Amino acid sequence: MPEGELAGHARVGEGREADVFAWDQGTVLRLLRRSSDPRRVEREAAAMRAAADGGVDVPSVYGTTMVEGRAGLIMDRVDGPDLIALMGRRPWSVPRVARIVGRAQARMHDVVAPDDLPGLRELVRAKIDAAAELPAELAAFALEKLDALPDGDRLCHGDFHPGNVLLGRNGPAVIDWTDATRGDPAADLARTRLLLRQGAVPEHMPALIRGLHAFGRGAFFRLYLRAYARERPIDDELVDRWVIVRVADRVMEGIDAEQPVLLDQLERFANESA
Repeated sequence: MPEGELAGHARVGEGREADVFAWDQGTVLRLLRRSSDPRRVEREAAAMRAAADGGVDVPSVYGTTMVEGRAGLIMDRVDGPDLIALMGRRPWSVPRVARIVGRAQARMHDVVAPDDLPGLRELVRAKIDAAAELPAELAAFALEKLDALPDGDRLCHGDFHPGNVLLGRNGPAVIDWTDATRGDPAADLARTRLLLRQGAVPEHMPALIRGLHAFGRGAFFRLYLRAYARERPIDDELVDRWVIVRVADRVMEGIDAEQPVLLDQLERFANESA
């Protein structure tokens, strides 16, 4: 059977880490591609339930399972485009999408994260330690900066961007909580800033959407920040400090199109701090 396929179930979506299959009675199975660790999807389920309790729009979660040695999460099916695809088809929707994204992230940062979620600082440290392409001196620089940053106790998505928000018949729904942590909201903002301003758009996105996303990054980012700031204050200086270590931990993810830019950026940060 080809990778990513599942007998008797149609694949209805995909991301960098998981495939999504139609399941039973209006639900889907989000099945990790390379993980047989049930704790990953159990933590994702806990994060989504906490988000829902805090007023964040997320699909309802029905449980976790193992299928063909892969860990999976069963949740409501949301039939609708992600917000990157929506902007590709309807460029005039950019201000509306920016408001949805900014408000949703501010709302999740009002939520105190469950105690059993991993700590964001510990996860960032582990990713920097594991980044084989990160020169030792740049890793040491990033870890030194990390040591001076706060822990925090808020719900952080870990990979929040418009592609992880679906617009269904009942409104928006935030998906893909695999990397959810307990931490400082400024760190989550820094990660989103990195993704919105320079993250590579997945190859499976149509060329038109990829082009629009690149063209509209600056305007979208400003509108998104404005929407977030209406709900929660932003400590710009703290976000800037977190950006340094989020650039370093992004290197571990090994996205070829981004690596030269990330390493150059981190080297520039180190030179400015010298």
